[in-house]
Amino acid sequence: MKYKIQPIIIFLGVFSLCVGIWQILQIKTMILPSWFLLLLPVPCILLVSFVLGTLVKKILNSKWRAITFASIFVIIFCSIFYISNFRSVYTVVIPEGYVGEIRLLVSNENDFSINNYGIGYIDRKTFDEGFYPKIIKGGNDITKQVKEYSKGALATSSGDVYSYEYLSFSVLAKGEHVENKDIEELIKIKAIDTSRLYRK
Repeated sequence: MKYKIQPIIIFLGVFSLCVGIWQILQIKTMILPSWFLLLLPVPCILLVSFVLGTLVKKILNSKWRAITFASIFVIIFCSIFYISNFRSVYTVVIPEGYVGEIRLLVSNENDFSINNYGIGYIDRKTFDEGFYPKIIKGGNDITKQVKEYSKGALATSSGDVYSYEYLSFSVLAKGEHVENKDIEELIKIKAIDTSRLYRK
């Protein structure tokens, strides 16, 4: 029985590694492609796991193969990585005809139903910890069309100066450019509900 369990452990190790690779590929980067992030952690995990697996085999004087112990360490490392990088998935719903920048302003609640001016709301915890977006426009999933996300702040200059933090991304056709309204104009036309926002 103890020998029959080895293929199961090895399979779980390979499965854990595949899940870890998939998770790394979901990370959005501003400059380098997501697959570039695989070049360092995956070889390191495999090397360290194999070394530790070999040591444990010798220390225990076990008849199990070193790759079985290495698979156990792969499972441990990938589980730690998955738990530490877990992100909730939220659906961002965009009006069908909207083209331009989407801004999720830091608020006291999550409201991912984007209005006709590209404005939605995200609570402080989700903003700080991050999340995996599922972007729906006109009933179609366009998540893969969005290549990058950024964080920033919008400032007002009337009276006291306030700065509102936000997460943003753009929904544009290839080669298309759209001028976005500034925050004062959006507030003036009541596209932004400032009573819901956190001020820096």
